[in-house]
Amino acid sequence: MKFTKKNDLYLLLVVVLLVLVMIFMNAYPKKGINGAEVYLKGDQILQITKEGTYSITNDEGELLMNVEYIDQRIRVTDSSCPLKVCENTGWVENPNQPIICIPNEIIVKPLGTEDDTGIDIYTW
Repeated sequence: MKFTKKNDLYLLLVVVLLVLVMIFMNAYPKKGINGAEVYLKGDQILQITKEGTYSITNDEGELLMNVEYIDQRIRVTDSSCPLKVCENTGWVENPNQPIICIPNEIIVKPLGTEDDTGIDIYTW
């Protein structure tokens, strides 16, 4: 008894090719980023264009995270969230790879060049 049909193999081949294309596109990052936008609860609170370390605080003045931008790369160096997933993301050089901290409701969106077509919008 034959379990697979010819069309099943074609579908599998298409899926594998799509996955390989997506992996290839993410494996080679863009030339770098030109800064970043920081969003807190969906509202943009900071535009980073110069190299340095930036502190992100909430309305009460509590430190939520520190963001470092150097050599067209960005990372979170310190965060008040419990699991520190945003810190463990490491350096980001690709404009299509945001750093997201769900407990603090912060998104650090890297900015690419003018011709980059990345993610259009973020929502909570």
